[in-house]
Amino acid sequence: MRLLIKLFLVIFRRASDGDVIARSASLLFYLGLLVLPSLGAILKRWHYHQRIKMRGESEDADGWLPFGCIFLPFVYLAVNMFITLAVSLTLLELFPDSQAGGAFLLFGIPYNIFQMILVFRYFSPPKQKPKSKFLRDPRSDILGDACIFLNVIFYQVLLNWATVIYPGFHEGKFIDRFIPLIVLVLLMYIAGRIFFLAEDIRHPRTWLTILLANSVVIIRTLFSIGSHALTK
Repeated sequence: MRLLIKLFLVIFRRASDGDVIARSASLLFYLGLLVLPSLGAILKRWHYHQRIKMRGESEDADGWLPFGCIFLPFVYLAVNMFITLAVSLTLLELFPDSQAGGAFLLFGIPYNIFQMILVFRYFSPPKQKPKSKFLRDPRSDILGDACIFLNVIFYQVLLNWATVIYPGFHEGKFIDRFIPLIVLVLLMYIAGRIFFLAEDIRHPRTWLTILLANSVVIIRTLFSIGSHALTK
C-alpha cells in the first residue's frame, strides 16, 4: 500500500499539473470505483445466498439492509456522488471545450441511484435462479471477488491518499484528528467493503484484519506524521 500511495501521489500531482496521461489514469481510477461494485453485486449475488443456505443461516426479509442500518444506502450514495463529481471534473480538465463533464454529472445522478439499488439488492435472497448459466457458474463468483477486491484496493488507496494530503490530519489536537479519521474510515469501509463485511463481519478475524490493514493510516494520523514521511 505504501508503494501504491507513492505511485498515486505522483499520478495525482502530475494530473494537477496538466499531464494528459496522468489525468486519464485518474479518470480510470474513479470510473473503476463506480463500475466495479455493480459488477461484483451481479456476479456474486447468487453464490453469496447459496453459501448462506449451505451454512444454515436464516435470512431476513429485509436482508438488503446489512447490519440492520437503514442509513447505509444513503451514505453509499453520497460517497459515489462525490466520486461522480471527481469524474466530471477530470473530464472537464481533459476536454475543456466539450460538455463531457457536465453530461457525465447529469448521467451520474440516476446511475448512482440505480447502482445503489443494485448493490443493496445483493443482500436480498433471489426468488429464482439466474437465467444466465454463467451467473450460476463458480467462475462468476471468482470474477466477482476479483472486482470487489480491486474495488477494495482502490478505496484503500483513496483512504490513505486522503489522510496524507488533508492538512487537518496533521495539525491541531489529538481529538481534532481522531474524529475525522473515524468518519473517513467508516465512509471508505461502507463503500468499499460492504460485500465482504456482510459475509464476514461476525468473525473476529475480520476485525483483526481491518485493524491491521489500517494500522499505518491510524498511527500516521493520530501521531500527526505528515506526507513527508511517506515520500521519503
